[in-house]
Amino acid sequence: MTELNLQGRPRLRDYLRAPKVVRRFRDSEKGTTAIEFAMLAAPFFVLLFGIIESSLIFFAGQMLESSVDEVARKVRTGQLDNTITETEFRTEMCKSAAILFDCDDLKIDMRVVAKFEDLGNPPIADPKTNGTDFSTYGFTAPCPEEIAMVTASYEWPIFTYFAADNIYPQSRGKNNSAFRKILLNAVSVFRTEPYPAGSGGKAC
Repeated sequence: MTELNLQGRPRLRDYLRAPKVVRRFRDSEKGTTAIEFAMLAAPFFVLLFGIIESSLIFFAGQMLESSVDEVARKVRTGQLDNTITETEFRTEMCKSAAILFDCDDLKIDMRVVAKFEDLGNPPIADPKTNGTDFSTYGFTAPCPEEIAMVTASYEWPIFTYFAADNIYPQSRGKNNSAFRKILLNAVSVFRTEPYPAGSGGKAC
């Protein structure tokens, strides 16, 4: 009911009141849960998927390192001697790493040096070109009692675009790929044992 002032006219506050259809919702609490969930859903799922993806990246990195250590042990002890080829080495790697990795995209490098000081560093992603240079990768099977380094690299796709820059600032794919990628590296350095050299393959 509209209140009248002394002159019999409606008060000013009556003009400023919300329409009746709006005032009906003033004391209603129906839909509060849905509204609160809508406000919190986005940051919740961002956090949830970020945790899942970070865990998966960590797990993939550990699996790659375990695969490299396992195959490098076979090279060090002579189970895979100087006659091994890059294809055979890749096959050995894929036996344990194929669960998570596409073996065709796995980059493998094995080099032999005279001193440990001659070993280089694994590659890193270049933030300027959004890519990684694997042109220096090669394969040389070591002979007995030689120093060798095995490196396996894999560009792991990142699906949560919003977390890519925070997880790995050099992640590639912003301009030239459907997904950004994080570079996973696994390295094993060792001196091979004095096992009898195999016939064929690299001469020792």
